[in-house]
Amino acid sequence: MKVKNNSFSGGYVFNLEGKPQDKVVELEIPSQVCIPLKQGFGQVVEPTVEPGEEVKAGQIIGKSDNSESTPVQASVNGTVKEVTSKAIIIEADGTSDWQPVEGHGSDWTSMSAEKIEELLYNSGVTSLDNQGIPTRYQSSSISTDDVKHVIIKGVESDPYNLSLSALLQDGKLSQFADGLKILHKILPQAKVHVAINKNRQNLIKELSNLVGSNNWVQLYSVEPKYPQGSDKVLIPTILGKEYTVGGSATKLGVIVFKMQTILHAYDAVVEGKPLIERLVSLSGEGWKENLHVKVRVGTPVEAITNKCLNNGNYRIVSGNILADQAVTSYKYPVTREFDNLSAVPEGEGREVFAFVRPGAKRASYSNAFLSALFSNLSSNCDTNVHGEERPCISCGYCEQACPVDIFPHLVEQYTAKSNVDDELIRYGIFDCVECNLCTFVCPSKRPLGKHIKQGKQFLMNKGYAVK
Repeated sequence: MKVKNNSFSGGYVFNLEGKPQDKVVELEIPSQVCIPLKQGFGQVVEPTVEPGEEVKAGQIIGKSDNSESTPVQASVNGTVKEVTSKAIIIEADGTSDWQPVEGHGSDWTSMSAEKIEELLYNSGVTSLDNQGIPTRYQSSSISTDDVKHVIIKGVESDPYNLSLSALLQDGKLSQFADGLKILHKILPQAKVHVAINKNRQNLIKELSNLVGSNNWVQLYSVEPKYPQGSDKVLIPTILGKEYTVGGSATKLGVIVFKMQTILHAYDAVVEGKPLIERLVSLSGEGWKENLHVKVRVGTPVEAITNKCLNNGNYRIVSGNILADQAVTSYKYPVTREFDNLSAVPEGEGREVFAFVRPGAKRASYSNAFLSALFSNLSSNCDTNVHGEERPCISCGYCEQACPVDIFPHLVEQYTAKSNVDDELIRYGIFDCVECNLCTFVCPSKRPLGKHIKQGKQFLMNKGYAVK
């Protein structure tokens, strides 16, 4: 199979200290889990169990037949302690077995599309990613007949990423290839596009051999530039389709999945395994060891931090450290969407004459530090902005880095002065994908991304439609 090479303008390739290694450790089952009744795509479901009830891992404990949603499963064996409108608390008994999804089997090639849809739905897998997996059960905002393209992303472009080597070890690549074929059975009219980090040439070659010459699948070798993993950047990169302002992937007939989603689909259909655990990378310099953990859904984050976090002051972020939110409470549960937890040192100290230091370990978009001469060296990462906010110097770095070709500094100047009107729309404010790369590259330390996001919200509050 011929592999295509695709990219986009702008972006930035990160090389940070604290990248997770390929080691995978299975964490012990926690004494208690909190299972949110909304996880991933879809609406909140209704609880189907009561306090005091015994449950098995994999058993459906929340479901709603009249809304776009996917059932929620218990992730541990134990006793229901508390039921609210938002979550179910289960006291675990410590056993590790789970209840398989009824009707699964290794002979999936003989299964009907309807049977595969049922297995994916009852396992919880249809809730994954931004659009969900479409089935006849209202598990997505798009019907199976309307899907024209499926994009699978393994681009590893975020500052920190789940390692594909860890995800696909122990023969998982062949399972991934079968997972693609399972997906094709329920979406036979859709073209499947698999985008993989171009530095994973061996993986690309092996996968190409596994999928063969099937004309419904195409592999892509993509540069791991941030924010390539954003749907609004990846879709135009792969398909050449314009992601219109205010539009959505489903309006284009496109759904985008992570590679871990495809493995969960395989597990559900072939092994009968419900979505009760996630592989999560521990990234950043705050962990005792940068590795991957298999953790049950509903496990409190503190079960991970208590075991794996160094002493010190760290900011814990779930997902992308530039665009996602910090974990404000260690009681927060691991959900179906988790795939990365970053522990970033809080940069609390004030730096004196930082601008004259050589900085071999400092990231710099402008190549102002010594690190520019040693691009193979990884850079330190903390929460310090390393400087005071200053006026814009019109350097143009934010324009160069912007993946959607807008003028972040002009948009930010308007919003910072509360000049929020339709002029901002002309400058492309609604094209912004909120990657915050403009903030990262700004030598004047201006919070460009924050002000642009505020401007978008203010425009919508004033009644300006996202067209």
